Formats: sequence, C-alpha cells, structure tokens
Amino acid sequence: MNRIALFGGTFDPIHNGHINLAKTAVKECNLDELVFVPNYISPFKQGSSVTPGTKRAEMIREILPTDNAFRLSSYELERARPSYTYDTLCHFRSQMEEAEIAFIIGFDSVLTVDKWYHGEDILREFPLITGVRPHVATDEGFRRIEAYREKYGSRIHVLNLKPFDASSTEIRRRIRSKESVDGLIAPEVEAYIERNKLYRVE
Repeated sequence: MNRIALFGGTFDPIHNGHINLAKTAVKECNLDELVFVPNYISPFKQGSSVTPGTKRAEMIREILPTDNAFRLSSYELERARPSYTYDTLCHFRSQMEEAEIAFIIGFDSVLTVDKWYHGEDILREFPLITGVRPHVATDEGFRRIEAYREKYGSRIHVLNLKPFDASSTEIRRRIRSKESVDGLIAPEVEAYIERNKLYRVE
C-alpha cells in the first residue's frame, strides 16, 4: 500500500520551514508521495490580501524537484471555494483507494483538531503527521495527542525536526521592507518572487 500525505496551507509564500517539515515527513514516515494542497482563499474576502492561487501554486512547483516524493495538487484551488479538511481527505481517499492517506497538521492545530468540521472522524480515519513549532505550548500538545490516541485510536506521528522560527507573514514583511530573506525561502522561490514582483505592496 502506498503511503501518501497531504500538506495543506496557504503557502504565501512556501518557505524553508514548510520544505524542511515536508522532507522530514517523507523520510521518517516512509512516504511514497507528499502532496502540497494550497488552499483556496477568496480574493473578495474582507480584510484579505492573499496572492492569487495560481502564483502560490507556481512557487510550490519551483521546489518540487528538490524531493522525488513531492507533488502538487490544485484540487482546492480549482474548487474555487473554501474546502473542509475532512472533505479533501475523503476526496483523495476515493481517488486513491489502494493508498493510505495521511494529513500533515501544524502542532498548534493539534490542540483544536477535534473541534474541526468532522474533526473526530479525521482523528479516527486518517493518520496525522505533525512537528513542534516555536512558541507553541508543547506540553499541552503532547497531552492532547495522548488523549486522541486513547479516545479515537488516532495514529499521530510527531516529527523529529528543528523548529523554524519564521512565518510567511514575516517573510512578506521582509520582502516589502527590502530586508534579506536568506535562509528563509528557497533560491528558486526567491527568484520567482523577484520575477513576479510579489509582496512589494500589501
């Protein structure tokens, strides 16, 4: 059975924290494929200033050659409406019946996943992969993980990786302020941002 993990997010832009987490997941969880699934966010959402989905997907495409397991799916972008994680997972499961579908989740989200739409079903039906993030209460997170395992039989793998202390928000701010982003994003992504003049004004 192939092992496939979905990695959803805004990826605005994809940064080295995302890539490190993804590569570690491939290695530690013996994944055959890791599929980046950029979220759809309405351009008309009040208070939102999000890069168009096509450009966020193209930035991800720039880093796909760095790992043979990396893939990109435009499934949520093409739906052109917000998608629930559970529905996306069920879609991929229906398309890949011979595969085990896992979901990569931020450590902060571990605290609340049981409250998501069909969150309890996610915990019962799909393996989860997570990694510790800076400034997140790890003790509470590990307590929640043990509670999920006991209550739902959840299969949750916590990756052994170094925390990456920068966010896409901080990277956009640095680019807007003409500050260095060395070590924060891949050179291919930085070149794409420069070519397309992204993040200069928000």
